[in-house]
Amino acid sequence: MSAATRARLLRPGDVVGVCAPGGPVDPDRLARGLAAVRALGLEPKLAPHAGDRHLFLAGTTAARAEDLATLLADPEVKALWCARGGSGASQVLERIGVSFVRRHAKPLIGYSDATVLHALWQRAGVPSIHGPMVAVELARGDADLPSLRHALFGEGTPYATAPGELRTLLPGRARGRLRAGCLTLLAAVAGTRWAVPRDPEGTVLVLEDVDEPPYKIDRLLWQLRASGALRGVRGVVFGCLEGCLPRPDAGYTIEDVLREALAPLGVPVALGLRSGHVPEGVPHVALPLGVPARLDVRPDSARLELGRNLLAAPPRGRR
Repeated sequence: MSAATRARLLRPGDVVGVCAPGGPVDPDRLARGLAAVRALGLEPKLAPHAGDRHLFLAGTTAARAEDLATLLADPEVKALWCARGGSGASQVLERIGVSFVRRHAKPLIGYSDATVLHALWQRAGVPSIHGPMVAVELARGDADLPSLRHALFGEGTPYATAPGELRTLLPGRARGRLRAGCLTLLAAVAGTRWAVPRDPEGTVLVLEDVDEPPYKIDRLLWQLRASGALRGVRGVVFGCLEGCLPRPDAGYTIEDVLREALAPLGVPVALGLRSGHVPEGVPHVALPLGVPARLDVRPDSARLELGRNLLAAPPRGRR
């Protein structure tokens, strides 16, 4: 049985491990987020070092890696949920490793700095979810509940963008497996052994970031192209890119920058997906990674549709 088929959907009453693999967590926000996890019908289990602080991190590298390993190996825990992003998750990759994630095969939920953990999970063949974090969106009530409940429990139908949600940058049509991540983090691991591996079926790639000026966005996209990280990408969807706009008097738009940077790929590109770093008050969409995806970008409209959830149904009568 593969790791992908052993990783299972959650069901009410399941225990989920809450960890902080990157930046330190605000206690009040964490408390509100844990209450929101319970409101979903799940029981959060806080990692032992989730409240630690070390420099700009939620504890030392050893402590954060120990938390991930402990939750993965805990038979009571059915999934791992990141409390927040920040920085530092890349430091734990070598201490966890592909085989350990594959052996325990539990889905991971998070975004931002968790991008590098999603790459690790992908290398292990274990599905994960680019979704809202416990002490951020869940704490402030900003999770898009239909997409989150489908990603976690398999309820409802796979996510598709609403009319007018996405804006056209470069038209075209694409099919492939869905991948997503923070642009800064994907560029940081490009060319390393932790780079996101190519999917033989092709990729529809969601790229998001926050508070990066347009010249840095251009540089990061150039780095992904030059490193070969975008080989096999058949379509690109950008997030909201909050804080990434040029000055009003700049004479160009962020759309101009994205078109010029990605036009050489010859693939459809859209902008505006509500996933990753989104403005406060905007419902954050959960994306099950690795699912089939279809991107249809026309001159006057754009639509992203996801396919069936890869997580298996939980066995009846068992936790």
